[in-house]
Amino acid sequence: MLKKTLISIALGLTLSTDLSLATVAAIAIPSDAISQQVSQGSQPRFTPRRRSLLRFKVPSIRGSRNLEAGAARGECSPQVISAVIPPKPATMASNDLPVQLTVSDRPTFFVNVPQTSAKQAEFLLRNETGEKILLNKIVPVTVSKGIMSYTLPADFPGLQVGQKYSWRFSLLCDPTGGDRSGDAIASGWIQRVQPIATVATQLQTATQRQRVLIYADNGYWHDTLKTLADLRATNPNDLTLVRDWVDLLKSVGLDAIVNQPLIQLNTATAVNR
Repeated sequence: MLKKTLISIALGLTLSTDLSLATVAAIAIPSDAISQQVSQGSQPRFTPRRRSLLRFKVPSIRGSRNLEAGAARGECSPQVISAVIPPKPATMASNDLPVQLTVSDRPTFFVNVPQTSAKQAEFLLRNETGEKILLNKIVPVTVSKGIMSYTLPADFPGLQVGQKYSWRFSLLCDPTGGDRSGDAIASGWIQRVQPIATVATQLQTATQRQRVLIYADNGYWHDTLKTLADLRATNPNDLTLVRDWVDLLKSVGLDAIVNQPLIQLNTATAVNR
């Protein structure tokens, strides 16, 4: 009799404990969460938050003299070509042009060519006063349209920190006759700067994708564009990079050229003029 009584007490305690745990579990898990687990199985559904748009912070630095930017209509290029740079800030004087910043000694320059039959282009780099030509190269043009990029070559000594330079890209409509009146021209200003210590440290450890964000956030236009263009070239099927490219150009009002193909001009075949 005593043995049966002890067994009954033990069973009662076990059932009481199980019921208590079941009650706690029922309180801890809301009914709607249970229904979601039943309907979705063991795979919870996550809605990833879209990261913020890639935007460029335009620095307000002006060129020291007037320079006509992309205003010539060439006979072999019925549409005006243009430097792929942010537009001039509204606060800047009408006869000034903005200076784009770079941390590279041999940056890459981008020009939008809507359509051309030209087979050659000229890249010209001058010092700030315009009195000295530092580089004058002729490069072949093998396509009829696109955003064309030209990187300063290895035989160029490099831009100096703190110095401003003017650059010009021309489509040669009459390369043999010597008539330059029909050339289509795009131009701009550039200045090499030394990044502050915190930014320099960030760049040392950053991935290429992270560098795009760092460059854009600090106003280094040529570096932002070049790094993102290189990433797109090596990852042509990455839609995230395509979206970043569109976001970047739209952030500075270059919506009209977001779908233009990217064309890298061959520096190795360039010749001195």
